Amino acid sequence: MRIRIASVIVALTLSGLSPSVAGQQPASPTGSLQLLQHAVEEGAPLSLKAALDQAVAQNTELIALRAQLNVVRERPAHERSLSPPTLEATVWQWPINSLNPANTNMYMLMVGQELPGRGKRQLRLAIAEKDVALAESDVMVRAAQILNEIKQAYASLFVARKATEVHLASVDLLRQMADASQIKYASGRISQQDVLKSVVELSKLHSDLLMFDEQANIASARLNVLMDRAPETPIGPLVEPREQQTLPLTSADLQRLAIDEHPELQRARLEIERAEAELASAKQEYKPDFTVQGGYLLMPNQTDALLARVGVTWPRAPWSHGKIDARVAELTAAVESAKARERAMENMVRLAVQEAYVRAKSAQDRAALFRTTILPQSQQALDVSRVGYQTDRVDFQALIDNERTLLTSQLDYFRALSEFEQAAADLERAVGTNLPGSTTIAAATMGRRLR
Repeated sequence: MRIRIASVIVALTLSGLSPSVAGQQPASPTGSLQLLQHAVEEGAPLSLKAALDQAVAQNTELIALRAQLNVVRERPAHERSLSPPTLEATVWQWPINSLNPANTNMYMLMVGQELPGRGKRQLRLAIAEKDVALAESDVMVRAAQILNEIKQAYASLFVARKATEVHLASVDLLRQMADASQIKYASGRISQQDVLKSVVELSKLHSDLLMFDEQANIASARLNVLMDRAPETPIGPLVEPREQQTLPLTSADLQRLAIDEHPELQRARLEIERAEAELASAKQEYKPDFTVQGGYLLMPNQTDALLARVGVTWPRAPWSHGKIDARVAELTAAVESAKARERAMENMVRLAVQEAYVRAKSAQDRAALFRTTILPQSQQALDVSRVGYQTDRVDFQALIDNERTLLTSQLDYFRALSEFEQAAADLERAVGTNLPGSTTIAAATMGRRLR
């Protein structure tokens, strides 16, 4: 869905507005000022849960990662199996003056099999299984990132639409202010400048509407792409966020939960385990490998015979063990590096949890302050200034300022709700799991008392 904002057409004839001409009446602002607007929501309604479910099922990046995971899952079977046997056929003592192979003294047929040292296949299998676990972790990590991006885009789209809605609600009030200024100007109680101020405010309103429409379209396109839909696909009405009364857990509790649940921390631990498995496999290379062969010796002019051969590698040979030593040293350093990354990741996760928690708590407090204090006071100030303007106790600029204050307060309230949703999404990503449920209340109604 996208919100279509019709063009705002401002046409005001300035002739006859000069107060220097006695008895001349200005054209009515509401007659010469035309403000045409409408907000049309197209497409089916979209809840955040539906967007998340669709992204998990259809996001192209996740589909590609799952396909790659299926590739990696085939590796353990490869490491579990032995290498293929070798078949050999040898002809011995074939005279150079004869082309007949029957004139040779013997034929040797051999079958051989390489056998890795005890425990080597199991360790290589363990490495392959860790690769599978890492690939699964990659899917989880990217899925968490995509879900976070969905929540961020959803919140951005909500606040852009709500800002448009709040601005459009200002139109009637601005028209009433324009009518009142027209009446007062006709009676000589105010200057021409006050009449034009309402027109200027409507022009500013038009500019803001275009900006919010752009923000909504960008957020809508981002949301569609994350759900594997065409960027221009219409998105219907959204589910409004609710103001949360309390965060479910303290920051310390969430940090402890993140240490256990965060997918990137789990991946870091898997990297340590894989590095340790590789190190154990490298140390096993000090053990010899074996080659077993058996065959049949066919001698046309003598008695046939059976053949058997056993070969053993010598890994600790003075001229070759240095290669294994270097490999073991390399993988020992890799294990320490993986452990250092895991400790650094843990600190980053703790910091991310704390920052998201502070942002969520701050946005929660701001939303509550706007709902309980600033919004009622702004509405009351506007109501008082409207009455005062009608009785010439308040000038037109004060009335405009109070209108702006109420408009800004309403936008700030919904921005605080959106920022809380975004911070909560970041908090869930930092923790690595959904937050426990908590008490919520519906967003405050922003209706204006125009009459």
